[in-house]
Amino acid sequence: MNIINLLKNNCLRILAKKEIIVVALVIVPLMIGVGILFSGKMDRSANIALVSNSTQIVSKDSRIKIHVMKEKPAISSLLLSKYDAIVEEKKPGIYDVTSIKSKADKKSIKNFFEVGKLLPGDQSEQATRGAGARIIGFILMILFMQGVALITLFPEDRNLKTFRRILTAPVSERLYIFAQGIMTFLFIFLPTYIALVITKLCFDADIGYGLLMLAILIGILSALATSLALFLVAVIKREASVTASGIYMITCILAGCFYSFTGNNKILDLLCSILPQKQYMTMIQGIENGNGILQFKGQLIYLLIWIVALWVLGSSVTKMKMKKGAF
Repeated sequence: MNIINLLKNNCLRILAKKEIIVVALVIVPLMIGVGILFSGKMDRSANIALVSNSTQIVSKDSRIKIHVMKEKPAISSLLLSKYDAIVEEKKPGIYDVTSIKSKADKKSIKNFFEVGKLLPGDQSEQATRGAGARIIGFILMILFMQGVALITLFPEDRNLKTFRRILTAPVSERLYIFAQGIMTFLFIFLPTYIALVITKLCFDADIGYGLLMLAILIGILSALATSLALFLVAVIKREASVTASGIYMITCILAGCFYSFTGNNKILDLLCSILPQKQYMTMIQGIENGNGILQFKGQLIYLLIWIVALWVLGSSVTKMKMKKGAF
């Protein structure tokens, strides 16, 4: 059994799983297309939750939308970008600002409520994040979750004890895993790239990148999603999708895929910089701002190390568990 036969067999099996195919080829591309179209119409004004007993708003600015409430909303509303800041009125003219934005932005918001003037905020990262980086940041977590869903044949063969029977044919575990990886990569990359191209060309959407650069960036992301999926399903025996979803959600938030909130804490900055999503976001943001991809050799090498390391670890764990008779 060669690589072509393995790919053909895997393709026929995955096509038989209609729920996965509908999600991968219909729902995810539609989500991406709709997300792109709406991102261009997003209101970029800041949403502020004002906790006060008074319903009267003293200061007004077209760049700020103030939502007056009597109870302080959950901090999670900041992480989910429902509000940019929570402002509590301690006493008349004195306000306390809670935000995951930079110190400069918090100072600007505080000054707005206490003095009535909005100071220049942080212009370093979020202000330079264009439509393309926001769109790919939105797509990133979806593709990561898709990776675990699409590599479903591997845990299925493992749990049903068919993996060992497959290896009785003239095929090694490396070839088997490689075939799984290729199929997963293609099912992630092709629908995503086609959806982006159609949205860009047919609806004249501003994605921020040319078609070739878009293919490279989505290709890197698809390779990383595939390696992560292989590693997680090799390590986690049951319910890998549930565990992976939690991991991806937390790490994508910390990496600033939806909104960058580091800059105030050096330890948090250091921890977040370890995440491959953070380096990826830094790279795509710089490219959208006019820099060449080769100016981000450090990020490219770092992402390549993650892709190769996760693939090797996933393969090694699979081989080790096979020798122990785990499957």
